[in-house]
Amino acid sequence: MATPASKTKCCCAWAMITGRKSWLGRGSRSLTSRRLGAGLRNSIWYPWSVPSGVLSPLISMPEVTKHRGRISSRSQSKAAGKGRNWIFSLTGVCFIFGGLLAMQLRAIQQVHANQQSEKEGILLAKAQTDKMRAEAIESAKVRAAQDAKISELTKSIKNGVSLTKSQLTALNAQIKELQSVAGLTSVVGSGIRITLADNPNAGTTGGDTAFLPGLVHDYDILQVVNELRSAKADAIAVKGAGRDAIRVTGYTPIRCVGPVIYVNWEPVAAPFTIEAVGDAATLSSALKMPNGIVDQLKNNGAIGVKVSDEENLKLPAAAGGAPKLRVAKAIL
Repeated sequence: MATPASKTKCCCAWAMITGRKSWLGRGSRSLTSRRLGAGLRNSIWYPWSVPSGVLSPLISMPEVTKHRGRISSRSQSKAAGKGRNWIFSLTGVCFIFGGLLAMQLRAIQQVHANQQSEKEGILLAKAQTDKMRAEAIESAKVRAAQDAKISELTKSIKNGVSLTKSQLTALNAQIKELQSVAGLTSVVGSGIRITLADNPNAGTTGGDTAFLPGLVHDYDILQVVNELRSAKADAIAVKGAGRDAIRVTGYTPIRCVGPVIYVNWEPVAAPFTIEAVGDAATLSSALKMPNGIVDQLKNNGAIGVKVSDEENLKLPAAAGGAPKLRVAKAIL
């Protein structure tokens, strides 16, 4: 059993080795303990000079070294844990940032693709408009030249000047051409055929059939005819189910009276067939341009639309002959 003196020696020895103050107060230490401390301080660099009774088996040097090793290993474990937690957090942030960046890049690519598609559609429409404008200017020049020639021939007839055979032939050719343009003669040639059909499910919702979406209305036919005219179609005709084609001229009305559509005051029923003689590529491109009449009919009205190129179309002459001018008078 350890005596009080041996306990004091052990505590002093532990304080000198570990660098900590003894549990004994400064004033409570005896002369013996102070001497013992001084002896330990003098002999700390010379372990063999420490008295054998000072170092108790309870606080031997191997135990002190082992205690310090446990404290050092715990500190290293805590530091390693903190390092691993920091790496995991950084990895998660990198994954989230990479996903957001990929989504942003994909959205930007989609916006660029949509803008490119719209730009191509605008350029195509502009090219077609420029081509039509040039053709209109050229046609106006040809028409002006023909009118001047007809006026010259008319003046010659009024003045009693006899016409030569070649002049009569040219005059007859011009008259026939004007009759063809006015729709007074039958024409044949290549072009396109457009078919407009009602949506089978249009009448299932009830309501006024004259305004139901999915049904072909008079303004749908009129829009298609106007688009063909702007694309310089030479001749246009509209045909209803079970009826002959009706030639469309500048005097042909297309309107709806109740649920029935009338073309030149003739009732027609779906499906409607619109035939146009002219350059098939130009006519088809004018109808199928992005957000053009075909897209509008399919998307907005859910109407069945079919456009096909035709090699041999035959359109009849306009019924009723040349229109009569009631108020206007020609200037000769």
